[in-house]
Amino acid sequence: MGNKDTHEETEEFFPKGAIAFFILLMIFFMIIWFAMYFELLSRG
Repeated sequence: MGNKDTHEETEEFFPKGAIAFFILLMIFFMIIWFAMYFELLSRG
């Protein structure tokens, strides 16, 4: 009976912090990529 309760709790778990960190990391890399891209474009 106790195992069923813990199993239901693990099904409801959603890693919000990890998803938020991943999204912030992707935004950070996009900013760096675009900064380097436009810097290279401006050099010709």
